[in-house]
Amino acid sequence: MELFIPSLMLARIKAEALEAFPDEACGLLIGERGADDRIEVRDLVPAPNVAPDRRRHFEVDPAMHLRCQRSLRGSGQQVIGHYHSHPCSAAEPSRTDAESITDPAMVWVIVALEGPDRAGAVRAWRVNGNGTDFQEIPLLTQ
Repeated sequence: MELFIPSLMLARIKAEALEAFPDEACGLLIGERGADDRIEVRDLVPAPNVAPDRRRHFEVDPAMHLRCQRSLRGSGQQVIGHYHSHPCSAAEPSRTDAESITDPAMVWVIVALEGPDRAGAVRAWRVNGNGTDFQEIPLLTQ
């Protein structure tokens, strides 16, 4: 499995993360799952972070997520995952992230922020076979 995100969209994710600092930014990844195990991001939908503690956790607004899914019906596109930022920590899933897994088919993109004005690494993850932990997947851009 690999995830393809156009470089302009990756830049948008980083910009949103910096704008939200010191809170975690979040949003939905819209795209397609190919037969060759390649997932392609076609669009981003920024979402309000409705988590009670936005500095250490993210939660995409469930009502917005549902509206997005409905609007995609019949389009050939789907919500394939979400993205969020980790202010001042690594671009890898946290324990809180693992406890928040609700859909094991979703891919996770995490951007690390090294401070209020510097985005760091961006990495992609999928939920592993047992549905409780993560496995990194290649993140390709162009």
